[in-house]
Amino acid sequence: MTELELKLALPPSQVVRLQGLPLFFRHQAGPVRVQLMRAHYYDTPDGLLARNRMALRLRHEGQGWVQTFKTASGESLALSQRGEWEHAVPGPRLDWQLLRATPLAQLPDLDTLPQRLRRVFSMRFERRSWPLVWHDGAQAVLCLDQGEIHVGAGARRRSVPICELEIEHRAGDAAVLWKFAQQLARDVALVPLAASKAERGWELRHGPGEPRSTCLPPLDARTPVLSAFALEIAGPLAALQHNLRHAVPGNPEYVHQARVALRRLRSVLRAFGPLPETRALRRRVRALREPLGELGRVLGAARDADVFATETLGLLRTRFDLSLDTVAARVEQRRTQAYAAIAALWQQPAHGQALLQAERLAWELAATPCGVQARSLNEVAAGLMDSAQKRVMKAARGLRRQDALARHQLRIEVKRLRYLADLWTGFWPGKRMRHYLHTLEKLQVVLGALNDAAATGRMLREFGAGEALLAAWQTHEQKLLAQRLPLATLHLAELGHCAVPWHSRR
Repeated sequence: MTELELKLALPPSQVVRLQGLPLFFRHQAGPVRVQLMRAHYYDTPDGLLARNRMALRLRHEGQGWVQTFKTASGESLALSQRGEWEHAVPGPRLDWQLLRATPLAQLPDLDTLPQRLRRVFSMRFERRSWPLVWHDGAQAVLCLDQGEIHVGAGARRRSVPICELEIEHRAGDAAVLWKFAQQLARDVALVPLAASKAERGWELRHGPGEPRSTCLPPLDARTPVLSAFALEIAGPLAALQHNLRHAVPGNPEYVHQARVALRRLRSVLRAFGPLPETRALRRRVRALREPLGELGRVLGAARDADVFATETLGLLRTRFDLSLDTVAARVEQRRTQAYAAIAALWQQPAHGQALLQAERLAWELAATPCGVQARSLNEVAAGLMDSAQKRVMKAARGLRRQDALARHQLRIEVKRLRYLADLWTGFWPGKRMRHYLHTLEKLQVVLGALNDAAATGRMLREFGAGEALLAAWQTHEQKLLAQRLPLATLHLAELGHCAVPWHSRR
């Protein structure tokens, strides 16, 4: 059996408001059902099931126990389609014979697997469920789960709360899941939740793992444009949501990777959005521009404060024998404010609406029939690269006379070109592409150093640095400009004379 469900995180403070919305009951097709759920999840000590994106549980539902085995595939997004094998069992004990008829039987060392399985975490929550129906015959079940996931016992017991909605598709057009969720999200802060309860339980037991970098799937020149658009959205969106969920003070790499994922997502939207092939979805793409830009500003403020606190202060202390106590205190204050702004996103309906819209766009693109294409993806890619390189060369005019703001804009265009080039590396393998990417990287590094110096000067002024420190930094920045600006000019000339790989066959 396959289940299709949309998972949404909900702040506990907004549960009462949610249940009072007229929309909440407009499609109700039966009485609410209330169940107390107790569940135990099983895995090997080294997480064999989790690594293979599988979950195995025993759950007490109402009057009896149910054994469930689940599998997942594709990117981790809030709308998930999972394989599910569910059977009633007489008590809280795994039935191995039932599991032999599932993909679990394909794992290595099957004969010893029953002995290696351990209870790794448990959960207890109340589920309130409403059957839903729409006028076109579509059906779903809406579940509100509140409770906790926990590991350990006594003094070693740890827990995380559960407060989420699940909208499970039962019949008809699955698009109703998106429409209903987006309507609810106008009034309450619902955020797409890609991580299952099983994933969050594993994180509670073993920690959240490493920050997730964006996975870019390899594209084939024969891939339909709409399919390529869907594939290239899914990776950054999954990385963005994972890293945002863990973006708390103490590990700045989550914010960094969330920001990179957001930039890649916006780069994909900027590239594919204006294409004739995506005309029917253009309004949805445009609607994402402002909220994703605001998210970028929130993450940018946190990243700037992180870099200043963890890298720049050390550099300043090494270079200058001047007091930095006031600056350091104000940096930490700014850092605290920036992370508070990230945490506040979960309470803002606009944030959830934007992520829901992005996920819905990815789903609709993947579900849209492609038909006969007027252009190949190779042609589309070449046109996009031509346009992006022209924007770089236009932004670079008069580089030696540019101020810091203009150089920053040039750096942005170079980054956009680099992100775009990363999408097509499989199209044009060989020395030309490697040389082109290396040239782009050299230019990006030089412009990045100049931008970092300008940003440091701006932040020193904002943080109330003394006149002596400001003067010393200004002198350093001028020396850096004198050293690096000729290098940037050289790399730009090299880029302009590169034999671009996307025209290598002409």
